[in-house]
Amino acid sequence: MKLTAYLYFLVAAIELYAVYFGQESLQYIAKPLLMPSLIIFYLSGAARPLVRRDALMVAAFVFSCVGDVALMFAHGDEKFFLIGLIGFLVTHLLYIVAFMMVADRSADPVLRHKVWLVVPLATYLGALLAVVFPAVDMPMKVPVAIYSAVIGTMVIFALNRYKRVNDNSFALVFGGALLFMLSDSLIAINKFLCHGTLFMGGMAIMTLYILGQYCIAKGMLWNDKVKLT
Repeated sequence: MKLTAYLYFLVAAIELYAVYFGQESLQYIAKPLLMPSLIIFYLSGAARPLVRRDALMVAAFVFSCVGDVALMFAHGDEKFFLIGLIGFLVTHLLYIVAFMMVADRSADPVLRHKVWLVVPLATYLGALLAVVFPAVDMPMKVPVAIYSAVIGTMVIFALNRYKRVNDNSFALVFGGALLFMLSDSLIAINKFLCHGTLFMGGMAIMTLYILGQYCIAKGMLWNDKVKLT
């Protein structure tokens, strides 16, 4: 499993190198390999026999790969940006279902008793949309609004795993979900507000995304481990 983690981060390092130095041809090689290498990492660490949750996670990584590839061609072409949006939308929906498959089903979801924990997330997404939404072209407003709602829901379901899985699994998945959301937030800011000129935007977006996906994958591998106190 360690070797497969090294493989993922080797591909990630090549991708970040390509982004930083503007090596587009290298990005076309490295970026599409990110999710396949994460799938190898995940499957190498998953318990046997594989269960439905594992299939959902692998499917989520596959749709993330679709999103990764589509966004490489999205510069000036809204069609590819929409395809990328749909790819990641399906990813988040698959994550939501996978996050529901907790180790301790008898434990109450934390949000059943502490709904106020959603307030910071709702405030953040509301503020982001308030800033970005006016700059979104009319045909993209509905897809962007739907996507924002779904990624927010994904983060909520990650939060709702608290004390229903072991502490390491919760922290990794919830942290990964937040990193993924922040990466997508920067994509929106860079595309709609900065028109691709956000300082170090590409590096920040990809770094958050790479770490977020890894944390989610590793955390889900810990899903059924003994609960920590």
